[in-house]
Amino acid sequence: MNSKGLVELIVLNIGKDRKVLNDQTFAIMVLMALFTTFITTPLVVAVYKPEKRGRMADYKHKTIERKNTNTQLKILACFHSARNIPSIINLLEASRGTNKRDGLCVYAMHLKEFSERSSAILMVHKARRNGLPFWNKGQQSNSDNVVVAFEAYQQLSRVSIRPMTEISSVSDMHEDICATAESKRVAIVILPFHKHQRLDGTLETMRNDFRLVNQRVLQHAPCSVGILVDRGLGGATHIAASNVSYFITVLFFGGRDDREALAYGARMAEHPGISLMVIHFLVEPEVAGINIDDNGGTKAGSVDEEFLTEFKQKTAMDDSITYEEKVVRNEAQTIAVIREIGRCHLFLVGRTPCGEVALALNRRSEWPELGPVGSLLISPGFPTPASVLVVQQYNCQVSLNLASEMEEELPERD
Repeated sequence: MNSKGLVELIVLNIGKDRKVLNDQTFAIMVLMALFTTFITTPLVVAVYKPEKRGRMADYKHKTIERKNTNTQLKILACFHSARNIPSIINLLEASRGTNKRDGLCVYAMHLKEFSERSSAILMVHKARRNGLPFWNKGQQSNSDNVVVAFEAYQQLSRVSIRPMTEISSVSDMHEDICATAESKRVAIVILPFHKHQRLDGTLETMRNDFRLVNQRVLQHAPCSVGILVDRGLGGATHIAASNVSYFITVLFFGGRDDREALAYGARMAEHPGISLMVIHFLVEPEVAGINIDDNGGTKAGSVDEEFLTEFKQKTAMDDSITYEEKVVRNEAQTIAVIREIGRCHLFLVGRTPCGEVALALNRRSEWPELGPVGSLLISPGFPTPASVLVVQQYNCQVSLNLASEMEEELPERD
């Protein structure tokens, strides 16, 4: 009621004409009226956000790790080009777990750079009654093949797929990804690594600015984030559910990110074609000291122990899951254990593992967005044909502190 606009100015003019207000008082009150009018709207917008609070109140499952594992899992899978699609679809096939139709909901987002204008366009592709695609039929593009691929997978599987295209500048791309993740209330965002595999097996930089997009999503995402280093998971084509035969390995050191990776692995192990191996790294008693907690402090690893105990109880009768504990003394023994791993199609690792062994690997963290273990698995000196999925569990406190870490190690390398 303090912002009356034109009516207030009319009243002030009447007061001045009748000599109730002198010039000085009139000028002060006019300035106050203008100030109040201009400040009211931005102040209310900044302080009162009922719509966002309502959305966040309903946004409960921001991680894969949860008490009730029977709830629906929502994934936002992002990709830059058609070459990412086979591996993304094969990863989604492994992620669908049980055969419940509501078990997995996927939003497949095609990321496109659009530099001619600043506004972003978000197009959700829905089948029209006449069978034509959402866009103009005369404008053939890569998007046709993208939508057809996901629609074909949806018909062959029990997964709900909703393709969409996000068009924006690279500098704003992370904002659209995070906004979509929040509006769709997804539990994890899957992003492609900015390097792809060449024919000789080495990794080649696709576009370095895509790395910046990944780093910013890690900083600002409202949910967990996974970065997929694709080495041809399942080959160049989608594998039918009946033919899926993947060996997945989870490297568990401790911490919230490793728990998220293991929770994802447990979800994948529900698929009849998935074999899961969990390797839990322990430090010899004479070497071990105190554990490092998720925020860098010191505490007993009770959360990890409770999580592992529950995991082993639930999977004790599952022959497709193997759990091993490896006692190591140092970094060299840890690397030797990882090298001894035999057949593996996908490594699942946490971005920031905890414990003395993980701290020893930190100096190998060439790519901060992948963490020490992820960087080790894609390093030239560690040849492996397996793809790598690096997982960061949602944690609002960690997200606030992540920006400075990324800026310090922002790359000049390819």
